[in-house]
Amino acid sequence: MTFVRGIALSALVALAACSADRLNVPSYNDPAVGPSDRPLLQNLASGILAEQRGGMAGLISNVGIFGRESYNYTGSEPRNVTLFLSTFPLDNSGFTNGQWDPRFRNIRNALNLITIAEEASFLTDGEKNAVRGFANTMRALDLYYVVATRDTIGAPTAIDLVGNTAQPFVSRDSVYRFISATLDLANTQLSAAGSATFPFSLTTGFAGFSTPATFRQFNRALAARMLVYRGTLGCGATCFNAALTAVSESFINSAAGADLRRGVYHVYSTSSGDALNGLNNAVSPDVISHPSIRTDAQLQTTGQPDARLAAKTRTLVPARTAPGANLGIPTDVGFNIYPDQASPIPIIRNEELILLRAEANIGLSNFAAATTDLNYIRESAGGALTPLAVPTSANEAVTALLYERRYSLLLEGHRWFDVRRYGRINSLPLDLPTHFRVTVMPVPQAECVFRATQPQALRAPGC
Repeated sequence: MTFVRGIALSALVALAACSADRLNVPSYNDPAVGPSDRPLLQNLASGILAEQRGGMAGLISNVGIFGRESYNYTGSEPRNVTLFLSTFPLDNSGFTNGQWDPRFRNIRNALNLITIAEEASFLTDGEKNAVRGFANTMRALDLYYVVATRDTIGAPTAIDLVGNTAQPFVSRDSVYRFISATLDLANTQLSAAGSATFPFSLTTGFAGFSTPATFRQFNRALAARMLVYRGTLGCGATCFNAALTAVSESFINSAAGADLRRGVYHVYSTSSGDALNGLNNAVSPDVISHPSIRTDAQLQTTGQPDARLAAKTRTLVPARTAPGANLGIPTDVGFNIYPDQASPIPIIRNEELILLRAEANIGLSNFAAATTDLNYIRESAGGALTPLAVPTSANEAVTALLYERRYSLLLEGHRWFDVRRYGRINSLPLDLPTHFRVTVMPVPQAECVFRATQPQALRAPGC
């Protein structure tokens, strides 16, 4: 929670020296920064990556349910249905509280990494700037997951590093502005690193983005996402123009044959002590597709459905339904997106960047430029889909955009956010009379209870 004291260094996760992907849990209590204590920096950086990775499967599963991309029909945990679909309003007692405590804890981890690096006399100025840029980028990403799930509730942006003082909530738009400013600060710091390298190794999920110079491209990709979101939430042309600048400085590539999957990923492995991908069919066979993914797919000129459907889904025999009575609908559509237990989960990749550029151009009424990017995705990922004509209205263009984002970014954690920020959440199906549409995740009950004893300015909205 935002008021939790300090950083639990004993919970940090280190990369083993033999493999950048093998994660083990050491014990580091009250470490001191010595003149050559680079392994401590490695453990701190690895802990940040591991903590951030830890929440991804739950995030994608939860927002997949909210966005009617997926259901979770785990018999041993019926609350995935009873609470997420059929209990209004969404309660804040524990099960529905994801993307809060660990995210703020990791933000504190990032700030502590910066503090320790500042005190490390063995680091060059370039290396210190590299650490600052890394930590601030990851800090901004964690805060994005908080505000994207809480939306109009907002969130705190300040962190008390030494005590238990609650920090005030600020508005959603203020949080997004803070994220953009933090990413811009990190970009400046990464640039100031010059030819220095990070004084720690990143996982292979950062292959191609593991130096300050290339990590900047990842930073600018995240900045473009934030600016596009802000554009749709009221910032308008100012943010859309800034998004086009940011995306041009990222790793976007729309040349013929470009790799749409190139990007930055959370990585997993079956090695002892490491984590498995919680969305994999073997690990979570009960995370299955909403049937509308099949029925809403457009047809190629060959008569076959959108190629992304065949690539990302499979037929379940027999069909599945929810545990319990009359709570969930049958579906025979499963996922192929994360085929094995070590499948990586994308943080951001080239296909999203092309769609973000299209979205920024739609926001600026540059419909022809947007259509070029949308048709590139339709041809490169969708198969022989009929090319789109240039839309004649923003509404038509957004409809086309949301279709491409739905199938290109399926089960990557975007659909619910997309329909909500365009005011189209009512387009999501209510499959049963008992179902409802989630608009925000609640502030955790423990946070509400703690803040109830604080001055009014520090109370939590929505509690």
